[in-house]
Amino acid sequence: MPTKTLKKPEILAADDNSESIVERAFSKSGLKAGKRGWRTIKRWDTLSSSGVAPLLVAWTSTDIDHEKIRRLHDLKRMPVFLLFQGNLPVEAVADRIAWLDVRDDKRIFLVAADNEAEPFVARFLLALDSGGYEGRIIDARWEEDTLVVVSPIGNRFIKLRVPLEKLSVLQGHNGQERKNFEIDEDGAFIYWPDLDIHLGWEQFEQAVDQRAYLKAKQQSEAFNKTYGIAVRELREKSELRQSDIKGLTSRQVGRIERGECRATHNALSKLAKAHKMSISDYMNELANLLKT
Repeated sequence: MPTKTLKKPEILAADDNSESIVERAFSKSGLKAGKRGWRTIKRWDTLSSSGVAPLLVAWTSTDIDHEKIRRLHDLKRMPVFLLFQGNLPVEAVADRIAWLDVRDDKRIFLVAADNEAEPFVARFLLALDSGGYEGRIIDARWEEDTLVVVSPIGNRFIKLRVPLEKLSVLQGHNGQERKNFEIDEDGAFIYWPDLDIHLGWEQFEQAVDQRAYLKAKQQSEAFNKTYGIAVRELREKSELRQSDIKGLTSRQVGRIERGECRATHNALSKLAKAHKMSISDYMNELANLLKT
């Protein structure tokens, strides 16, 4: 059953490095304190022990010590941890995690690569800002032939472990092609540029959950038709003909608009270009039409 996405938390920056990363990501995401439930990023001396909002602790592993952990426990709140590895070796990071005594691995997430920290946090914050259940993807990695996909759902980091054998569209391609993927900056999907394949959280969920698969199958035809109508309405609003979409034939555009197939990322890119929009803006316009 769908679960509500993590409510906007109080963010506690436990050190200068984590505060800098979160502030830059917050700004990059276009989010602002005081709007839509967001608060300013806080430090130890400004955080109340009586808060009711979820508590997100951003911490660099090099700054974790027993005194700070004791002070955190004094707050008597159940935090979710976002850890940045920093310069510590993996073995030392494992020690620090053990010090935190977090028994539920869904309450903690480790960002190992410094160059990935800011875009990861930006995706994470946008996922929290999205409101209802949307299954935004904040991280993904291959563990041999299993794709691990992460989303903040409920007051937890939820991880789907999807075997390659469940992802038919990725089978038959070599390991390097499968490893070469990008996560959409809003976390809406994972994109394999070499293969022109994009998959969202719901598709990964359907791959490992038969009930989700059957429900999606029932809804797919109706969604494709509704989505196709939005594509057509936006094209007509822009006074474009089906033949004006460079890179797609009139037949391909017609099939999308009639709901006979779902538009691929490649097709959406070409439609967006024909409308003189970025793909993000184009999809936002489609989303607005779907709401009406």
